[in-house]
Amino acid sequence: MNSHVTRWRRAAAGLVTAAMAAPLILVGGQPAQAADTFQCTGAASLVAADTSGVLWRIPLNSPGTSTTKLGTKVSFGSGWNNYGRVLGGPNGRVYAINSTGLWRYRWNGSTWDTVDGKQNLQLHTGFTQYATAAYRNKITVDEIGDFYLIDANGRLRWYRYDENTRTWPVFGRLLDSGWDRYDLIVAGGPGVLYARTPAGKLYRYRYEATSQRWIQRDRLVGTGWQNFPKGVVSVGGDTLLGIQADGDLINYRHREDTSTWPVQGPDIGDKFQQYANVTAWTDACRLTDRHIPARPDLTVQQYGTSTVVQGPATGTAMGAIEYLHTDNIGRLRHGYQPLPDNFNSIQWATIPSDQAFTGRPAVVANAQGVLRAAVHNANSDVWSFTRAAAPSTAWDTGLALGGAMRSSPALVRLSDGSLTAFALDADGALWVRPQDGTAGDLLPWNSLGGSGMTGDPYALATSDRSVLLVVSDASGTLQTATYKDGTLSAWTSLGGSGFSGSPAVVTVPGPSLRIFARSAEGLIVTQRQNSSGAFPGVWTPVGSFEAAGSPAAILDPVLGRVAVVARGTDNEVYRVFETTQGSDTWGDWAPINTQGSDPAATDPTVAPLTNSSGQSWVIVYRNVNDATRVYDREIPAASGAALRRATPEFARHALPAPPRD
Repeated sequence: MNSHVTRWRRAAAGLVTAAMAAPLILVGGQPAQAADTFQCTGAASLVAADTSGVLWRIPLNSPGTSTTKLGTKVSFGSGWNNYGRVLGGPNGRVYAINSTGLWRYRWNGSTWDTVDGKQNLQLHTGFTQYATAAYRNKITVDEIGDFYLIDANGRLRWYRYDENTRTWPVFGRLLDSGWDRYDLIVAGGPGVLYARTPAGKLYRYRYEATSQRWIQRDRLVGTGWQNFPKGVVSVGGDTLLGIQADGDLINYRHREDTSTWPVQGPDIGDKFQQYANVTAWTDACRLTDRHIPARPDLTVQQYGTSTVVQGPATGTAMGAIEYLHTDNIGRLRHGYQPLPDNFNSIQWATIPSDQAFTGRPAVVANAQGVLRAAVHNANSDVWSFTRAAAPSTAWDTGLALGGAMRSSPALVRLSDGSLTAFALDADGALWVRPQDGTAGDLLPWNSLGGSGMTGDPYALATSDRSVLLVVSDASGTLQTATYKDGTLSAWTSLGGSGFSGSPAVVTVPGPSLRIFARSAEGLIVTQRQNSSGAFPGVWTPVGSFEAAGSPAAILDPVLGRVAVVARGTDNEVYRVFETTQGSDTWGDWAPINTQGSDPAATDPTVAPLTNSSGQSWVIVYRNVNDATRVYDREIPAASGAALRRATPEFARHALPAPPRD
């Protein structure tokens, strides 16, 4: 064995030890594979530009194995010293970067393709910094031709170019932050990224672009990789080829399911220090397990619950009331009521999209006071829509957030102003999509684990960037957990079984949380946190009222008592109040409409409201004609104790149905 190989193996011994000893921890919780998913047909090719600008193709026989050998190199171009960075891509593509931008070439096996009479096609005038020494190792291309790079702010971004339309369908989509700790990245497959720290630690990531999920994230797979200062390249299939300072080429292959290295360290070549750029065609080897999740079988939900929020105030004007719902054919409908006191001022519109949506939209105002909606596409993906700042009522055309989720999303604004979305996948596992700061993008989906959870997750932002989550398991038992900064606490059972629909949660001074849900018997039941923050696990009924759907609840700002609203078996909407503040005892359920029948086709929702009378709240639902009913909690003219003793009454407003556009 050559002495320089012996020295390298001694220095990098930690690489093999760490890689083989550490257990595999996958964010997506994927099961171990029955067989190696590596597949490679025929020879691969390295592509290298020497310092004089000659481009060489170097065959790589039996890639990804312990018998990998280099073939005889063949020159197939010149003038490549005009580029500071050269990158291989799939199917003979070579990308080159200089001060004029990013260029594409394609070798078809015998000559270079031409486009518009030229061998090079300019893809973009940007990317120029990646031709410099500081950034040349911070960009890579994967097996399907997607670009991944670390930007000047240490954020990982994703790019996709469409050669047919000569456009970028994905341009700079943010995937992660904190990547300024890495000095090199290299793609080892579709969305498979290896990232190296200056100290030589090697981490593996796997991003599944179709569902926009992290399948694996921040997984340490080895050490000692600082011993490859001339770079690391891949021919796909989790193969890695490291170039030492003395020009020796060292061969590796990682195995995803076991986090081991079936190929670890044979020296297969030398004199690679003569090349200014060494890259490879990235699709010679493949991973057969693509981790594309199966899409749940969904249909457009009929008569989904509406979401109602009051937008931020603008100057001296009170915030407009905003209504969103998905209708029975999948349109996302928006009602804009600019005058909180005038329910006839509403303007209905369909948020532009050719997609079909289902379930209840989640809507919050972001840190900039702009409404952001997350809604479930009937194809199982989650979409995000952002509304222009008031007084405009225009929404953008939406952004597909992937997911392949079974549940509708929950979207909350944390105490620091950032947004976070949650959803359940086809297996009932919980996923989270946090925002990068308070003005950035929503990062990809990360798994929080679990399985067998059903329904839609309920999320309530609490203090210190925390979120209370409530979900139902397969037996219909509600479970709670707390999410904070990417970590989920253990789940705690609330007891009972057979619960259906969505829970409601109210925050009362303390602070303390009270949860309401519909039991297997159709009763609305509740339990409240104790002084230590724990739920007792025992449900108590809110009277003998039998509900046909999920409850809604709110702390009445006038009485300081909790109010609960639900649809009865006759489809009329009823309400009940605590008898006194914090009493845990309840009055009688009564219909909100005291003038006659006004049946609901949807479950009701409640929302706080500030109007000319002060703080109030509304009950909102739709009927079988898709017309929205609003019941405005009236504030009597009485004051003080007389006001607090007043019987709560509601003013009925029949909003016009949206136009049939």
